[in-house]
Amino acid sequence: MKRLIYTLVIMITAISCGKFDEYNTNPDSTTEASAALLATGVELGTFEHSGDAVAYISNNALPKYVAYLNESGTATQYNEIGRCSFGSYIWWPTLEQMVKYASGTIYEPSYRGLAGFIKAWNAWYLTMQTGDIPYSEAGQGASGNVTPKYDTQEQVFVQILADLAEAERQFAAGETFTGDIIYNGDVTKWRKATNAFRLKVIMSLGEKASQAQKEEFAGIVSAGNLMEDNADNLQLVYTSTEGTWHPLYNQTLFNPYTVLSETVAESLKELQDRRLFYFAEPAEEQLAAGLEESDYEAYTGADTSEDFEKLTTALSTSGSFSVINDRYIEVQGGDPFIHLSYAEQELILAEAAELGWITGSAEGYYMSGTEAALRMVAAFDKDNAYCHGMPIDESYISGYFNGEAAFASTQQERLKQIWMQKYLLKFLQDGYDAYFDFRRTGFPDLPNNPDTSMNIDDKTAFPARWQYPASETETNYGNLTEALTRQFTNGYDGINEKPWILK
Repeated sequence: MKRLIYTLVIMITAISCGKFDEYNTNPDSTTEASAALLATGVELGTFEHSGDAVAYISNNALPKYVAYLNESGTATQYNEIGRCSFGSYIWWPTLEQMVKYASGTIYEPSYRGLAGFIKAWNAWYLTMQTGDIPYSEAGQGASGNVTPKYDTQEQVFVQILADLAEAERQFAAGETFTGDIIYNGDVTKWRKATNAFRLKVIMSLGEKASQAQKEEFAGIVSAGNLMEDNADNLQLVYTSTEGTWHPLYNQTLFNPYTVLSETVAESLKELQDRRLFYFAEPAEEQLAAGLEESDYEAYTGADTSEDFEKLTTALSTSGSFSVINDRYIEVQGGDPFIHLSYAEQELILAEAAELGWITGSAEGYYMSGTEAALRMVAAFDKDNAYCHGMPIDESYISGYFNGEAAFASTQQERLKQIWMQKYLLKFLQDGYDAYFDFRRTGFPDLPNNPDTSMNIDDKTAFPARWQYPASETETNYGNLTEALTRQFTNGYDGINEKPWILK
């Protein structure tokens, strides 16, 4: 996949410098092919995992899904997160060029919709990490503005939602287009995903959501153009073709040393949730004690905040913990990288109904989202080769809500159930996204040990944000300084400083 991205960047550069008006071919054919190539590039740049297997595990150690117990481990496990990257801004001029190539063709609305979605997606991710970011002036380097101002986080959210609303309108008027590796050019699916993302953006505002934004949320739901099942998931599918494998495939240094967290293991055991058997291998220590691989108690998670040496010793000498399931390194295609799913949409709707933002049954949405999440994991192992004899089948799903998963009697407990299902949904997917939800809700109760914490400013706290890229101090110092002074005490770019969304 990385090789494909590199090749696309070279091709995109060549196309951008070419003189397309000199080609004596059908103009619609030429422009759509050019737009299609750019679309593929920006989708890969946006939705492909950035980095190697180490980065993949590191991202998932931050929300305490796993602990990595090899060599020096990963700093995110102990709450050190460092700086974000502004690398996604490189695609903004490409989005403009993509639309330019499609201009005047029947495909223009489709590519305009995709451009608006990708821009808003990347901006949401960056502002959720840091706070204020360049938005209104970003991507204007070609016109001479190489020092864009930072918009306030509140302004960024307003513009993101406006851009998504416009993207939804463009997709509604669009035609099936080429170059799309997510939905194969299906504008109906893109329209659904755009609306689902609008819901997610508004929910991510939490208590900062204005009454107008809550009404916008309700209007989106009322209009009804939303995801309908797992077939609508926005995901990057890995394959068995070399170069497009799952990031953990054949990474043998990670399966024996990446262990399930106690938070995940105990939550799944309490729910009698069979995703446990798809996520992990039974602990060697428990098997030696006579437990079967199909026994919930054969699976043991690690306290991710425990001293690293103690954890590594317990794993190496006693086999005390459950490592991640063998399928993660043995299956070339592996799990798709799911960025936005029908299951998440339904759980967002469950929370909104519980909060009174929309009418409808919070319990119904909760059950719909959870059932979709279960079916999604079951589909990762269609042949039941890695589920340790405990398949997630329809019989199991139909009885799932008869125990601890039954909708609770108090609102706070119901919200915790919804949040837990969202947390489990993101296991070994996008750990940063899961961390955003934890940061907003304070749930689940993740472990933090001041004796092992690497949070340099406050060892008792979880990080509130990522620092800005170091390159900004060299290339955009004035605007960066203004943004820092506006947001934080003494203009300190610290990981414990709270951006507007958390104040």
